Amino acid sequence: MSVLTIWTTGWGIFLTFYQHLFLKEMLGAKYRYTYLWFYMGSWLYGHMNAWFDIVGTAWGNMIYLCVCAFTLNTLLFHGSVIKRGFFTLWMYGIQEVASGIFYQLFMVAVDLTGREDCLDMVLNAVNLMTGLVLFFMMEVLKRKLHLLKRDFEDRDGLYLMCIITFICVAVSMTPMTFEEVNNWDARYIHTVVIPSGLIVIGGEMLNVYSVIMLERRLVERLAKQQYQILGEHLEVLKEQYEQLMKIRHDMKNHSLCLAQLLEKGNVEGTRRYLKQWNTVIEEGETVIRTGSIFADSLLNPKYQQAKKLGIDISIQMSVPSEELVAPVDLCCLLANALDNAIEACQRGITAGYPAGWIQIKSQIHAKYWVFEISNSTYLPVKSHEGRFLSSKQIPVSGIGLQNIKTIVEQYEGVLDLKNETCFVLNAMFPLP
Repeated sequence: MSVLTIWTTGWGIFLTFYQHLFLKEMLGAKYRYTYLWFYMGSWLYGHMNAWFDIVGTAWGNMIYLCVCAFTLNTLLFHGSVIKRGFFTLWMYGIQEVASGIFYQLFMVAVDLTGREDCLDMVLNAVNLMTGLVLFFMMEVLKRKLHLLKRDFEDRDGLYLMCIITFICVAVSMTPMTFEEVNNWDARYIHTVVIPSGLIVIGGEMLNVYSVIMLERRLVERLAKQQYQILGEHLEVLKEQYEQLMKIRHDMKNHSLCLAQLLEKGNVEGTRRYLKQWNTVIEEGETVIRTGSIFADSLLNPKYQQAKKLGIDISIQMSVPSEELVAPVDLCCLLANALDNAIEACQRGITAGYPAGWIQIKSQIHAKYWVFEISNSTYLPVKSHEGRFLSSKQIPVSGIGLQNIKTIVEQYEGVLDLKNETCFVLNAMFPLP
């Protein structure tokens, strides 16, 4: 066995392991030890065609591999039919396209050098180069779709599947046409290699560009939502500042009124006046103090809103400094989490149930920050494929939870959601 054969065999094992990690990260595994089952299944259906000669054409081989891989991925991984189909086609479509063009290139080299005894080496080299292309494309997809992951929409999968299918058909049509016209005449072989190569390069660039545009679209949407939350936050700060300036401006007049009441000996009137004045001051009082002016200015109005609805709300929080967690991310996390909790309690009130309760707790430890919010749920929260759905009229996954997931992933944290007797959101952020 040659060194190249040993190398390509080891590379094949590594590539299978990486394909498993890729699918596990993008879709989520159903069972433990999925790599063992994934490797055994891939090896089995990969060799069955050679043993039983099931298909004999390139297109037939690709369809056979895609069907077998899709069946295996359905058994081992989560995700919708379209998502599993897209990732299966992504891996085998790219392999088939790359294999076709590299095979043609290496065969041209063999024909030009007259080394027809090197066919085994050519096949090993083609497998190695195809694996490198697949590895690169999976890295592109994994890095660019990091924000999407399980929130990768089915329509995006369909869109990319159409592109991949078009590229595969275009690449396969060129050598088929050449074979019909020139019967693989070596004198004209460059006329098929050059257009096939250009189609492959253009097609892979189109694939990468499409993925980049999908990521950019999501980032822009999340950025708009975050800045909208920040704008609302600044409006709250502005209202609080204006209220404070109004109280300070009226302080002198209040003092004069109290002095006149005391001079006239009107103790009861003074008592009523002070009571009314304290009520006005309490409305603008900061009840929640977390150590962050941004968090305080967001939580206090939300706290007052919940109290007015009759919700029993408890907030015991400490938050990291601005150097550890950016204020816009902190406010986005708190606003989305608290809005979802208040909305859940409001749904219960509308349905005739008691107002319910909300509890928020967070602690800063030596190496991580733990944030937890829980709320009563009288009505079940709908879910689909492990995602909780919005209660809005549009049946999509909750944007608030998507924003929270994005922030947690951005800081490489851990998010845990529970929906049993109550809804619990627990997030842990590592701190440097």
